Amino acid sequence: MSKKIVYKLIVLFLLNAGGLVAQDPQFTQFYANPIYLNPAYTGVTYEHRFIGNYRNQWLGLSKAYQTYSISYDYNLIDLNSGFGIQLWRDVAGSSRFTTTNIGASYAYHLKLNKFQELRGGIQFNYVTKSIDYSKLVFNDQLSPNAPAVSNDAVNIVPRVGFVNVNAGVLLNSTEYWAGFAASHINSPNTSITDGTTKLPVLFSLHGGYRFVQEKKGNRLLKYVAPSFNYRHQQKYDQLDIGIYYVHFPLNLGLWYRGLPLKHYKPAFPNHDALCVLIGADIKSFDMRIAYSYDLTLHKLLGNSTGSHEISIIYEIAKRSRKSKKVLISCPKF
Repeated sequence: MSKKIVYKLIVLFLLNAGGLVAQDPQFTQFYANPIYLNPAYTGVTYEHRFIGNYRNQWLGLSKAYQTYSISYDYNLIDLNSGFGIQLWRDVAGSSRFTTTNIGASYAYHLKLNKFQELRGGIQFNYVTKSIDYSKLVFNDQLSPNAPAVSNDAVNIVPRVGFVNVNAGVLLNSTEYWAGFAASHINSPNTSITDGTTKLPVLFSLHGGYRFVQEKKGNRLLKYVAPSFNYRHQQKYDQLDIGIYYVHFPLNLGLWYRGLPLKHYKPAFPNHDALCVLIGADIKSFDMRIAYSYDLTLHKLLGNSTGSHEISIIYEIAKRSRKSKKVLISCPKF
């Protein structure tokens, strides 16, 4: 049986399970997509920041997951506020199940002392989901003796739209950072059939510590930063834990994703991926660029060939703004 048919059968299974339940796009370089990680990161920059992200998940599987994201945020330092907009798009499978999200975020920061601040942020999004029904193959099309398709599959709505709300808080300092975010706090109905499928709240807890080894003025030249990102949604959990090594202009990262002590089924440990990252600061262009590769550890290893991700960050700020004390969370990717 071809991979294309297998994917379509998977889509049918999900439809029969009570509505197409979509995975939230994930990024290995989650700090390079800060507004997506936590809206409290909106405006954590000197002035203007533009970010582009691209992820190709499981490249070896035909038409698996591709995710594109662009964002812009601005630090309005006189009002202790940050404003941002973001557009991301996720395309999955041969049926081109597509999720498009456009959102606006706001964050306010409260200075606790010279080296520490507390930030709170909120994000309002409008999301559309669509599927190309003509590309689906159902069981009665594969075998004349197979049962007919379910009513859920027949009643697929080609496109649906809904409002999604995210919020978060961040404790930020020159040495450590700790954030908490909740996505889909309004639990929108995401069903593409006539039924109701509430999107469960996704919780994220993230943080880390920066051990500075060398700096020049306010500029850090060398440091090591262990950090983590834990996510929980209904009964599912995922943990990214790793370390960054920065020796300006080079950035290196090594990550493990999984929770091996938690088994969702007997004999199925939760191993996902081992991730490596390399990035660079291009100071003359006020730009940072990074590439990461996820080596798949679960049973898709033989076919998936891992996942690839690229991030580009471009920041613009007047010299007078850069001279002001702004707490920039670490790490950069």
